[in-house]
Amino acid sequence: MTRDEFLKCTVGMCSCAAYAMLPQSVAMAESENPEMDALKWKVDASKKRFAKLVGILNDTLDEPTRKNVFERLGRACAQDYRNLTDEYKGNVKGFLDLIQQKWVEKAEYDEKAGTIRIVDKSKTCTCPLVKESLTPSTFCDCTLGWQKETYSALLGKPVEVELEESILRGGKRCVFRITVV
Repeated sequence: MTRDEFLKCTVGMCSCAAYAMLPQSVAMAESENPEMDALKWKVDASKKRFAKLVGILNDTLDEPTRKNVFERLGRACAQDYRNLTDEYKGNVKGFLDLIQQKWVEKAEYDEKAGTIRIVDKSKTCTCPLVKESLTPSTFCDCTLGWQKETYSALLGKPVEVELEESILRGGKRCVFRITVV
């Protein structure tokens, strides 16, 4: 008798319930692709843990400090894409054309007004750290930092960023307005 059969018999549950009770390692061993299942489990567990950390930071830090921490995180994350922003430095229109082809639904630049408006095409939060049902919406301050770092580097000038709409804040998508300061 296998461990699964034993659990089904002794607990008196259907196989679905018994499967759910199995340790993660046993469940993955029965999978078609245990390595992928293990990776998915780790990613999901990491997102849940990160959502808890964001909640703890919300409860522990005053608002200006928390916003500063998340913005700095976003700016640091944007540094990972510095080769792309360096390639397009001074060529904002070229960068916006590129991201509109690949990642965003709309990218509008009003050079005279000094504004850029970005409408993301994804219907889910694109941050790999976010667990949408658990991550507090205050974490959107991170993406504001990402946008500030990216567009300041492209334009060679400081910018301010406003979040017009956000998935984590109940919106259908994320929309950003970047303004040259």
